[in-house]
Amino acid sequence: MARLAARTRLSTELLAAIIAVDGRSRATLDDMERADALADVLLARRRQRVGRHRPELAQSGRHG
Repeated sequence: MARLAARTRLSTELLAAIIAVDGRSRATLDDMERADALADVLLARRRQRVGRHRPELAQSGRHG
């Protein structure tokens, strides 16, 4: 549930940024789909970064 909430928040922020950069006040369906796709990519990258660091954190937590 938290992952869905984070994705929704990020997608909303990205959508607002897209229309602001373009100087528009309304979003198109293409804008919404693009924001969703960007949110998916960014969150996947974040999960990969955390996943790379998680084994080190888990080991230091067990042995420290």
